[in-house]
Amino acid sequence: MAKKLKTKKTVEKKQIVVPQEVVKESATSKIAIKVPIKLFLYGIIVLLIVGGFYFVKSNLYVASVNGELVNRFSLIKELEKQGGKKVLDTVILKTLINQEAKKRNTTVSPQEIDAELKKIEANVSSQGSTLDALLAQQGMTKEDLMGEIKLQLLVTKMVGSNVSVSQKEIDTYLESQKSQSAPDLGSTTLGLDRVKAESALKQQKIQVKIQAFVADLKAKAKINYFIKY
Repeated sequence: MAKKLKTKKTVEKKQIVVPQEVVKESATSKIAIKVPIKLFLYGIIVLLIVGGFYFVKSNLYVASVNGELVNRFSLIKELEKQGGKKVLDTVILKTLINQEAKKRNTTVSPQEIDAELKKIEANVSSQGSTLDALLAQQGMTKEDLMGEIKLQLLVTKMVGSNVSVSQKEIDTYLESQKSQSAPDLGSTTLGLDRVKAESALKQQKIQVKIQAFVADLKAKAKINYFIKY
């Protein structure tokens, strides 16, 4: 039998011809994209340099005297000489209180802080001043005050506010206020009634408890000083 011859089909590949105009347009668009990217990078570099300059200037120097820059570290050194020990003791005390509060799971809510802040504002307003003016005199911000309020509330919660005041203590307190009042004022208690006197006495007793609590924290703490003032 004669074998059938297999015929190979040849597939002709069609060559796609791209017009020269399209090639030129594509190349031009690539160049047009590269240029803005370079400019953008140069802009970022310039911004970083300028930003770095102002950052260094504002963080390393605090003033300029006839063109001579005053180093920030020289200012810090002088401040440490004047009140370094006092400030450090305050920072250590705050740290101890926060550590103890964390250990006891004692927290203070923003609502509690806001309530105390409103009490302070009302007290300051009753004296004919404003809280902002008082803070400016003390060199404090409202955030600083809120931090102090939080710390005070934490300590008060940990020591407890359950203190008792006897009627005799109230009488003695009012008598002491009477002796301190000026005769020409015509006031024997400086406007204090028994309720206010009791509140003042309770606050005094709580402060005594807080002082004992803080002293105990410091006595038990392991504090290492790396700088001596």
